Amino acid sequence: MFFSRKPKPPNARLIQLHEYLDLLQGGTEDHAASDAVKRSAIALAHSLRDPLKLKAWAAPEPAQVFARFSKAHDALLVHVPLGIADCFFIAIYKGAEPDAQEYLLFDIGAEYQTPMLQCPDFGIAEPANEANIRRCMPFLQENTSAFAIIELRGGTYMQVFVDHKGFHLEHQLVNTGTHYSSAEPVSAQVAADTLLSYACGKYEWAYRRWERLEL
Repeated sequence: MFFSRKPKPPNARLIQLHEYLDLLQGGTEDHAASDAVKRSAIALAHSLRDPLKLKAWAAPEPAQVFARFSKAHDALLVHVPLGIADCFFIAIYKGAEPDAQEYLLFDIGAEYQTPMLQCPDFGIAEPANEANIRRCMPFLQENTSAFAIIELRGGTYMQVFVDHKGFHLEHQLVNTGTHYSSAEPVSAQVAADTLLSYACGKYEWAYRRWERLEL
């Protein structure tokens, strides 16, 4: 009698954005990854479609996959296109290991968008600059059912709302499979500073404590 086995879950770990940014410190360079490595990254992305909430997509050919190498961290960053414009599954291989140890989703296209601040309850839809972000904070304190969002594009954004504990921040990369919440409520000042960091692409916000939410 034969029994079908469930596929073994991958050992690779989903990393947060600040860990990826650390890998980029010292710079990266183009790397001619082998087709074997590229197919390994494609297979990993496919195996994680459900937990990462990735829609059905045609697996790319190895020629569509590209890699960057971080000398400072001896890490190979293999970029698998997701069928969403300028969005990638990045598999991270360290040292001489044949399998990826880490991965994340990344929206490269979002890096080149003009961030917009929206607060539907107050009819706010304007550029996400410092004056507009700070002006929005008191409105949220007066109406705890409201929220504000800085959208870069599609499923990549940061949002904030407030309750009796304080301001709560959430951010998302690409889709709901990588949605995070701040580990603790913050003050209006910290919330505004974090939103401004996000809007300006400064990345200080990424080094706050974030916890992944299952949506």
